[in-house]
Amino acid sequence: MWFESDLPHHIMKKSMKLVSILIIFVFLLSINLVHAKHIERVNTENQTTVQRYDQEFLEQMEKKVDNSQTFSITKATREDFIKAKNRYKDKLIRDTLNIRKVNGIIEIPMARPGYFSSVIFKDTLLDTDDSGIREYHYLGYFPDIECYLVSGTFWEYYECYLIDKNSGYRTTTWNRPFLSPNAKYFANLSMPYGLEGVPNGIQIWKVGDDCNDFDYLSKYLELDQQIWVPDEFYWETDNSLILKVVPIDQFWDENGSPNQNDFYYLRIRL
Repeated sequence: MWFESDLPHHIMKKSMKLVSILIIFVFLLSINLVHAKHIERVNTENQTTVQRYDQEFLEQMEKKVDNSQTFSITKATREDFIKAKNRYKDKLIRDTLNIRKVNGIIEIPMARPGYFSSVIFKDTLLDTDDSGIREYHYLGYFPDIECYLVSGTFWEYYECYLIDKNSGYRTTTWNRPFLSPNAKYFANLSMPYGLEGVPNGIQIWKVGDDCNDFDYLSKYLELDQQIWVPDEFYWETDNSLILKVVPIDQFWDENGSPNQNDFYYLRIRL
């Protein structure tokens, strides 16, 4: 029988070195296995979470959406979103030098003589903490639908107005609208998520054939739900758009600043 102390010193030194290398190798291998299992678990959880959100969203929409509205919502990819973003061309003409605010008043001229010659928006209670504060901005003109665009900022609220150039009729939207490629529809998101009682989703509007009709611009679809937070969207064709969204609980987990990997994409087809 022999003991470690009986071995030559150089042999003991090599043996200890081999044992140390073996221990380090086993340790690194265990870390990689744990990391791989963690990634697999996270990916599985993310997929399950998205599937659960989709199911909850569909259940909410079945209760809220009129069955006469024809549309579908399917999964899309980040590549679909980027492709639509690169192709889309905004149709708003930002002619903000033509219509200016003077002494807190924006006056939108009407092209056709009628009951009034202009539509007026007047700021009130600016530079105060009064809940009645309101401030308006002229954003531009949509020649395809003959409408001016004005935004209104209020106490913890925001909305936009499409003003018909001929009649002065006002269409109110949750946020800044974007026309589809051939101006058959336009859509807008809700204002940034977080305030209680404020809509969360997307509105889609249909453009009629005759601009003289009272319902020339009519609401086609409104999705107000508590499953995901919309971030941005782009029209893909005249009848479909790609919507970038993040699950609400992940939105809050990231303190309102989600990571790129938290988003997923939906295609709304009309």
